[in-house]
Amino acid sequence: MLYFSRKITLAIVVLIIVLLLSFLFGRQYDLGNAKRQAEVQVGQLSHYLDTELSRFATIPYLATDNQLLTTFISNENQSAQQVNNYLADIQQASGASDVYVLNREGDVIASSNWQLDYTYIGNNFAFRPYFYRALAGDKIAYFALGLRSNERGIYFSEPIYLNQQVIGVVTLKVNVSKFETDRQLLNTSHASHFYLTLDDKIIAMSDKQSWRLNTFDSLSNIQLQQLQTSRRYLAHTPTVIDLAQTTSQGITLLSIGQRQTRRQFVPASASIDRIKADMTVLVDVSSVNLDQLPRLFWLAVIYISTLLIFYSLMARFAGYKKLLYSRHSLEQEVIERTHALENAQTALLQAAKLATIGQLSAGINHEINQPLSAMSTYLVSAKRLIAKGDIEQAAKNIVIVQSLIDRVHKIVGQLKHFSKPAQTQLRAQSLNQLLRNAMVIASAQLKHDDVTVQEIVITDDIKVWVDEIKFEQVLVNVITNASQAMLQSLKRELSFEVEQFDDRVKLSILDTGPGIELHALGTIFEPFYSTKSTNGLGLGLSISKQIINSFNGCLSAHNRPTGGAQFIITLTSTQGEQ
Repeated sequence: MLYFSRKITLAIVVLIIVLLLSFLFGRQYDLGNAKRQAEVQVGQLSHYLDTELSRFATIPYLATDNQLLTTFISNENQSAQQVNNYLADIQQASGASDVYVLNREGDVIASSNWQLDYTYIGNNFAFRPYFYRALAGDKIAYFALGLRSNERGIYFSEPIYLNQQVIGVVTLKVNVSKFETDRQLLNTSHASHFYLTLDDKIIAMSDKQSWRLNTFDSLSNIQLQQLQTSRRYLAHTPTVIDLAQTTSQGITLLSIGQRQTRRQFVPASASIDRIKADMTVLVDVSSVNLDQLPRLFWLAVIYISTLLIFYSLMARFAGYKKLLYSRHSLEQEVIERTHALENAQTALLQAAKLATIGQLSAGINHEINQPLSAMSTYLVSAKRLIAKGDIEQAAKNIVIVQSLIDRVHKIVGQLKHFSKPAQTQLRAQSLNQLLRNAMVIASAQLKHDDVTVQEIVITDDIKVWVDEIKFEQVLVNVITNASQAMLQSLKRELSFEVEQFDDRVKLSILDTGPGIELHALGTIFEPFYSTKSTNGLGLGLSISKQIINSFNGCLSAHNRPTGGAQFIITLTSTQGEQ
C-alpha cells in the first residue's frame, strides 16, 4: 500500500512539473506570436502612413510652380476668386482637408474653403512653425490643432518664390482622423491598438479616442509651459495615461489603464521620420494566461491516459510472467484454453467486423470511394497543368475537386443505416442533369478503363421523382461497375437508353462486357455478394437497390442478347405515384 502511495505521489509531482513547463513554454510561444504580429502590423502601418504623407507632401510643392499663385501674391489688387477655385480643386482631388495661401505677414489671402462660414481667409497664422519655417525656405510637415476647426491635422508647407525671393507660403492640411477611421488600410484589429507619438511625447493619433492628445510620460512644469507657449495644442492640457512596463521571458509588456480595466499589451514601434514621430502597435495579451488552460487540460488528460495504459500493460505483463512460471502440469490445460480463447476471439473479431462495417459505415466507405478517385485524378492533372503553366485550367480542376468534396460531405450526411429506409427528400429532378452529374464523378474511372461513352441524348423535360444525391450515387455505382466489367473486353462501350410511358421513366445502362453469370443473376443484389476477389465489399448494388426502392422504383439486371449486361432503373415522374 505504501509503495502504491509513493507511485501516485511521484506521478502527481511529475504531472505538476510537466504542466508548469507546458504553461511557461506555451505562454512564451503565445507572447512570441503576439510580438511578431505587432511587428508585422507596425511595419505595414508605418509604411502606409509614410506613403500617404509623402503623397500629400508633394502637392504643395507642385502648387508652387503655378504661375497663377505668384502673380496673385505679387499683385494684391488681383481678384482671389480664380486662386480660390484652383485651391478648391486641389483639395477635392487630393482628399486633403484644406489648402490655403499665406503672404509674408502670415495672413491667409486665398483658401479652398473660401465659400464656408469658417473660411481661413483673413486669419493670421504667423505664429505657426509651418509658416515661419517655410518663409525661411524650409519644407515643413507639422502636426497641430487647427485654430478655427479645433481638429488635429498635419500641415505641409512650401515657400513660394519669385525672383529667388520667398513671397508667400502655400499650406495643405490633412485631418489625421482620415487615417484613424480606415482600419482596413491601417491593418489593425480589435485585438490590437496603435498610437503615433510626436517628439514632445504627445499622442497625435490613435484608434483609442481617450489616448489622443494625451501622453504616457509624465511632463514637467517646464514642458507643460513650452506646450502652452507653442500653442501647438491651443489650450489643451495633456493628461498622463497610466502605464507600467515589465519584462516577461525576454519580451516587453505594457500594462495600461486603471485597475479595473487594466490590459496587457506587447508593443512594436517604427519611426516616421517625415513628422519626427514614432508609430507603436500594441497587441492585447491580457488573456495569455487563460489561453493556456485548454492546453494544460488536454496535456493532463493525455498524461493520465498514458499512465493508465502503461499500468494496464504492466499488469498484463505481470500476469503473463506468472503464467510462464506455472507448474508444468497446467501447460496442457493452458494450451487447450488458449486454443478455445483464440477461437472465441476469432468469432468475436468477425462479429465486431460485421458490426463495424454495418450498413452505415460500409455504405459510406463504398460510396465515397468513387469521388475520391476522381479527386485524385483531377489533382494529378492540376499538378501537371501548373507545371506547364496552364493556371486557368488547373483552377478549373480545383473547382471540380471542391465540388466533389462537397458531394462527399453530402453523401456522408445522407447515408443512413442500411437495414432501415433512409428519410429522403424527393423532388422532380432533370434526368439529363442527374446523369451528367454522375458522369463527372465516374469519368476518371471510365477514362482509366479506356471506355467509350456514347453521347447522352436526353431532353431536359424528362423528370424523375428522386432524391438528387442518392440517385446520383446509384448511377455512379452502376456506371463504374459496368466500366470495371469491361476490362477484359476488346470492345468497351457504355450507352444509355431512356423510355417514357405514362408517368414512369425507364433508364437502361448498357455495356459490352461479358455479361452476368447465370448463377449470379438471382444473388447480385444481395449484401456482401461480390464478383471481385480483391476489391469491393459487395454492398454497392445492394445499397443501390435499397435506394431505388425508397423512390418507389425498381432496379433490375439482365444480359443483352448481343452480349454485355443491361441494368434497368424504372422510376416515377410524378409525386402522385409516390
